[in-house]
Amino acid sequence: MSCCSKKRVEKRVTRKYKEKDKEKTSYKMNMVHPAPRNYRVSNEFTETLMSEVILCGSCQQAFSLRSNEIVGNCGGCNKFLHCGIAGKCVGPNCSIKVGNEVCRLTWCYDCVPKNFLINLGKNNINGDCLCLECSTDENVPKMYKRKM
Repeated sequence: MSCCSKKRVEKRVTRKYKEKDKEKTSYKMNMVHPAPRNYRVSNEFTETLMSEVILCGSCQQAFSLRSNEIVGNCGGCNKFLHCGIAGKCVGPNCSIKVGNEVCRLTWCYDCVPKNFLINLGKNNINGDCLCLECSTDENVPKMYKRKM
């Protein structure tokens, strides 16, 4: 087998897949999506849902959804929180822009490194913190990376 025959086989394979991809995209473009339906939820279902009980991951106290005590969930351990909140991470890996608003991940006190001053300050849902992953990022300002 010569070196030129290998190139011919590669060209045929890539051409074959490109044609299949074109067929898939044209099919998707011509597909009609159904109109969204307006489902009505019964009051009984809403009452049942709102009476569900969730445990706080920090203090293990039970709260119903109706009480609005659970204010977030941790980006590290994924537990629901009403207390033990370190804050919302200021790093670029934990934030996303939705429209004009920047949404940031909430972290619990157990999941953030304790050696940064920012993690020892305001420990509530409106405070700031810095997670371990974002602390190694170069785009985070040095004022957030001050250590004890």
